[in-house]
This record gives sequence, C-alpha cells and structure tokens, in this order.
Amino acid sequence: MSNSLLRIQTLTSQPLTIKDTQLRLRSQVIQLRLPILNGGLIWNRPVAVVIHTADGQDQTLPVRDVTRSVVLVLTALCVSTFLLTLFRRKTA
Repeated sequence: MSNSLLRIQTLTSQPLTIKDTQLRLRSQVIQLRLPILNGGLIWNRPVAVVIHTADGQDQTLPVRDVTRSVVLVLTALCVSTFLLTLFRRKTA
C-alpha cells in the first residue's frame, strides 16, 4: 500500500456475462489519508460501464454522477448567498 496522502485509482470489475455480452463496471476511488489522525476519507464513484459484444466490439457508456452536480450547485448557492448577505451588511 502506498504511503501518499492522496491516491486516485480507476478500477474495473470482473466481467459479468449476459448471453453473448460481457459487462464490466468501472469506478474511481479517491483516498485521502490523514496520518496524524490515523484515518482518512475514501470516496467511490461510478465512472462507466464497458460492454464487450460477441463480435469483438467494445463500447463504453459513461455514468453521469447527478449527485455530484447537485452538490456543486448547492455549494455555489450557499457561497453566493453568504457573500450577498455579507455585502449587504457592509453597505447598510
């Protein structure tokens, strides 16, 4: 295991065979280690589904992470509301 503080890794699952098609799930793991606290954070997120057909064609279907988009929008709204409130207090 690496001793780095931040590690980003892309993992692919074992193939799941359905009739003549193989499916593999691809995910991304982000690990943040905090050696001072003997702990850290691990965030797993889906990235794509890789489809391999019997005739040898590969197709990658990306997975949209809607939750991350919503969290970013809510964070932007919170920061803008805070800054707007702070600006109004100084001008009043």
